[in-house]
Amino acid sequence: VEVGLKLNNSFDYYDNILNNNGLINDFNVTTHDIYYTNKDLNGMSENEMKNACIRLRSCNNEDFKVQNNLLPEIDIKIVKRKSLNEFEERLQKFGYNKVFDTIKKDHHYFKEGMNSKIQLQEIDSIGLLVYFDNSNYYDLDLDTQRNKLLDELNLYGFDFNYDDLG
Repeated sequence: VEVGLKLNNSFDYYDNILNNNGLINDFNVTTHDIYYTNKDLNGMSENEMKNACIRLRSCNNEDFKVQNNLLPEIDIKIVKRKSLNEFEERLQKFGYNKVFDTIKKDHHYFKEGMNSKIQLQEIDSIGLLVYFDNSNYYDLDLDTQRNKLLDELNLYGFDFNYDDLG
């Protein structure tokens, strides 16, 4: 399980909390993701939606890398930024339309002894979210994993309750 929760305060507030708890911001990237699908995504989880889509990803304004496990007729690994419209027109011929177009600033935090990173993501038109998982919990049932992740985040200065929606 990976938890993802919307945060109420500013990036600087959480950056300070994490730094004060010994975590170091060791990675930053701006990511532009575009998702295309030919399916109805209503009622799907975030993971189910991702699996129902072809994704283009550009990091720090580079060309887009294509993640496509759905449409073998489109065997392209890279889409140049200037060729994006042509790529979208080709997808539309197969019934795929753009459903998400997001830009996020991703900040990773880590300290010695952790086996994963806490991610703060500033997502345009959505806000600030925290994402976190821990492979030490993967053998536990989903609810127990989620609760342990929230407990661990709280150790690092967050203030989550088990009934907080994610």
